Amino acid sequence: MLFRRLIVATFVLALGAGAAIAAGAPATAPAAAPSPPASATAPATAPPAAAGDDTDLDNDAPPPPAYPTAQFADEDATSATVTAGGVTATITLEQIPDSDPDNPTPVLHISVGGQEVLRAQGVAGEPDDPPAEASIAEMDPSNKLPEVYFVSGCCSTVVVAESLPNGQWVTVPIGDFGDTGATLEDLDGDGIAEIATEDINFITRFDCTACSTAPRVIYSVSQGKVVDESTLPKFQPAHQAWLKEMVDQIEPTAMWSSPGFLAGWVAEKIRLGQGADAWQQLTQHWDATSDPGEPVCPNGDDPDTCNNQGLKTLKFPDRLKLFLDANGYVF
Repeated sequence: MLFRRLIVATFVLALGAGAAIAAGAPATAPAAAPSPPASATAPATAPPAAAGDDTDLDNDAPPPPAYPTAQFADEDATSATVTAGGVTATITLEQIPDSDPDNPTPVLHISVGGQEVLRAQGVAGEPDDPPAEASIAEMDPSNKLPEVYFVSGCCSTVVVAESLPNGQWVTVPIGDFGDTGATLEDLDGDGIAEIATEDINFITRFDCTACSTAPRVIYSVSQGKVVDESTLPKFQPAHQAWLKEMVDQIEPTAMWSSPGFLAGWVAEKIRLGQGADAWQQLTQHWDATSDPGEPVCPNGDDPDTCNNQGLKTLKFPDRLKLFLDANGYVF
């Protein structure tokens, strides 16, 4: 969010009672899948500190996830595992052919009823990158078992593993979220977790990374496919909270002179059905006399995308309107 921060995956809904295990093993289970190491596994969550406990706590450490999560116990661990709702998710660090021997690749193994039903290769990261994690949560109510949310690599690459109605397990690529990050949250309180992130198209589009905001984007998964649910009415309270967070993190006097902030702010107001009002405020407060404009392609893109052909010089509000229209933010 404003002004750019690494979003730590803070999970807000505890997984409910375990779903029933489908009878029998899926037909697509690997015939001779290797058994993942069982050592160095981590508990799903850390126990809360007891009242009056004088133990020194690291105030900078992220809170433990509320969803059952496989996390490496320490930097020397090579596997981590967690079980919930009849599903076991294990991450192992493995040497993949042609990969960097100094950076083993995280591999997700999913087992149901003691049999491995899916193996998914993650993205190897550098030593300073956040370690891979796998969380078990109910994300798709159309099947019998909970899903596994797997994040790995420097770019916070997210995939979700889930079982289809026929029992086959598949991976659903969600995206690379980099410094923007993505979180697993139950945004509307219905017991189903969503993936909350930001529209990365806004980052650095009109200003520096640290000076930019972006509208909330909400994904879910359904029967092996990713679904963009950002505009559903049930998420209006989540968008209102996101807008408030945007506004709370900028000085009022700086708001109307920050194109990076205003672009995300207008887009989030459009999500709330307040686009026309936001646009009126922008045009009233923007200092057009101090804005010399920038050369852009006819569609508002950077000049190099059209080989500098047909360029026109547009002030910020005009460039923003072209950008909003092109990306589906219409009011």
